[in-house]
Amino acid sequence: MVEMASVLANEKFSDRPRCVCAVIGAFLRGWNDRATHAERQRLAPYAARIVGSRGDRRVTRARRDLCLEWTGADLGRGRVGRVLARTGMRLRIAVYCSLEAALRLNEGAGDYASRVAAVRGDADAALELLEALLAIGTSDARGPGVPPIAVNGNGRPPANGNGRARTNGNGRHEDDWTRDTLPGTDVGVSNPSADQNRSDERLGAGR
Repeated sequence: MVEMASVLANEKFSDRPRCVCAVIGAFLRGWNDRATHAERQRLAPYAARIVGSRGDRRVTRARRDLCLEWTGADLGRGRVGRVLARTGMRLRIAVYCSLEAALRLNEGAGDYASRVAAVRGDADAALELLEALLAIGTSDARGPGVPPIAVNGNGRPPANGNGRARTNGNGRHEDDWTRDTLPGTDVGVSNPSADQNRSDERLGAGR
């Protein structure tokens, strides 16, 4: 997946091409390694879409923090609270990923999010996160008041493959979910269901 992006960008063949955001690249590497064949087919179009996704420090930091919040960090408690929350997430990442990932938090946050996505077993939610990560670099260009990018990329509510609105695994529609919005952006990501929270707790990622 990420290696294909390096080819499309005419870079040296690599799983860490310069044109791809470090957070997004780490998320896709981790998810692709754990994905089913069907999920990999859904990921294929992103090889082209992630080319040129690398942004400045502000964009990278926002994407990193979105992954941290998606996996359980509370970054809305003021400056000191954010420092403590990130430190706690570094410890989780060191345990469940690696010490190197914990030290390189941009990649660590993406890798850890991919592990949580695998435990939750909800490919639609993981794709929604991926769309939100890509949207962070382009939200300013879309202008105020524009809703977050839909998972299916055509502005319609996400579907589960049979044309019906996606549910969260217990029969509730996505519109029934509460949503978190990353501070300073219009990017929203649905909160995980109760079943997903139980899965997160097995990985140490419970909210």
